Amino acid sequence: MGWPVSLESVVVLSSLNSQAAREYLSQSAGSPQSIAPLPRVCVQLAELTAQEVTDSAQLAKLIQSDPALAGEIMRVANSPALRPRVAIVSLQQAVSWLGVAEVRNITMAVMLRGEVFVAHGHEPEAEELWREAWLAGLWAKEIARERRKHVESAFLAALMHRTGAALALKILSRFELEHRTVMDTRTFGDLVVEFEPVFGRLLMNGWLLPKDVQDAASDWRNYRESSQSDLAGTVHAAHLLAAHTMHPQLLDEDVVIDSPVFEQLGVFPDDRRRMLAKIDHVRGQAGI
Repeated sequence: MGWPVSLESVVVLSSLNSQAAREYLSQSAGSPQSIAPLPRVCVQLAELTAQEVTDSAQLAKLIQSDPALAGEIMRVANSPALRPRVAIVSLQQAVSWLGVAEVRNITMAVMLRGEVFVAHGHEPEAEELWREAWLAGLWAKEIARERRKHVESAFLAALMHRTGAALALKILSRFELEHRTVMDTRTFGDLVVEFEPVFGRLLMNGWLLPKDVQDAASDWRNYRESSQSDLAGTVHAAHLLAAHTMHPQLLDEDVVIDSPVFEQLGVFPDDRRRMLAKIDHVRGQAGI
């Protein structure tokens, strides 16, 4: 991708010239399909799972066409949190064991990681955003099971909640590469924050996600004002749990437990502590 950039050829972009980067982002927002189109495997999976009866052999054959996806399906199926008593040795076994909904969730996660959470020269930031999104998805699933609400949509809404930032990061890294430019950290970060909402919406709309998922994933910071306040609140709570899982020294357990979002969701303090006790289970599913 691109060409090697020598130190001699790099120009540091001042905040005065950041308008060029902003225009680049705006132009990219005008053609979202060229940035991160819906992967073919997701289209085929949607078609296959829309059938009244989904054939696990057909599903396994489709997944096998993508080695990264097949590997992740096998890893999750054999993870300590989910594996059966006897190890799963074939992809068809894994698909049957996990079920269609779980396979669909994993597929979306793998495709997102490969298409969206990648940024040349900013790999640590992209990886941080990815871990936040993946862990939030897993935590949202735990919250949904605890409340018996949004079981189908919580994982996806939380998984998508940082895709706008990841896409802005990816596009800005491309801008730097094409212009042989290194932006100052503050300007770069400000532009990611500025364009996160628009890119998140564009991506989710292009990937044909349900409107309730789009709204919740977009509104999680201001969940009380969202048209999907309950699902957005679930995403907000999952974000807190993900942040604590990643950086317990920065976000204390008591701060998470005492967050008012859990009160809105109707999750009592004892239930919050019981949920947080599943942290090793969630880490095992995430593979971290």
